[in-house]
Amino acid sequence: LYVVGENPLATLPASVEVRAALDRLELLVVQDPFLTETGNMAHAVLPATTSAEKDGTFTNLEGRVLRVRQAMDAIGESVPDWQIMTSLANGLGCQWEYDSANDVQAEIMKLLPGYYNLGQPKKITPTVDQYLSNGYAAGAAARYKRVPSDGKRPFTLQMGQLLYHSGKLSTAAPGLIKIGPNTGRLRMNPADMERLGLQDGASVKLTSDRGTLQMGVQFDQSVAPHTCFFPEHFNEPPVKDLMSVHVDPVTGVPSCHVASGFRLNVNSVASGET
Repeated sequence: LYVVGENPLATLPASVEVRAALDRLELLVVQDPFLTETGNMAHAVLPATTSAEKDGTFTNLEGRVLRVRQAMDAIGESVPDWQIMTSLANGLGCQWEYDSANDVQAEIMKLLPGYYNLGQPKKITPTVDQYLSNGYAAGAAARYKRVPSDGKRPFTLQMGQLLYHSGKLSTAAPGLIKIGPNTGRLRMNPADMERLGLQDGASVKLTSDRGTLQMGVQFDQSVAPHTCFFPEHFNEPPVKDLMSVHVDPVTGVPSCHVASGFRLNVNSVASGET
């Protein structure tokens, strides 16, 4: 398995059994700017540069091609991804004659005319009717509807991004951790906390079909009622391991960031009883 810029051991819930799968590999190669949890299990780690240390382009969700310019020298033995892959390919007998990011970009421009447009994509006229015909709306609604919670487990747990972080990578930046630290607390709607008699910092027991976790809570006005939120960037406490993985039958895309059917037990501060 050749893992580039991903950390499945830290990202996916324990129910996926990533560690057991990685243990069975004959060869695990990880290519990443940082030594991640997955990298610590690898037979070989290839140090890659971050976006601040290389040239190139990326395509955003609007389809716009944006330029990346090198802002600082590469640290340590790290080199750009294209350089690592070129070296591997040539070591396996290929003839990749790239000497710079511009060489790679020139080939992209040759094979995909108009790609290198620096933010000027071809104007697309949306045809909404095409997507809403042939039962698409009903099918999508059925696939993505939220499973109703029962009275015993009325909460939905959601894991998502914070403003100052992106995935697990940004937690390696001390400056971002300073302004966006891991409080280790479950975020709840103030109305839910008031109804349950909870104060900021109170301890609760969060239970799903995957296990139980005891942790503190905090107010968050942006969290919807009957919903709990925890940032996906942090694994302490291991909230992600309470989540189940569901695979969409049509797209084949796995989902493990939103799950219904969670129960909150309020812990007594005086006695510690539930």
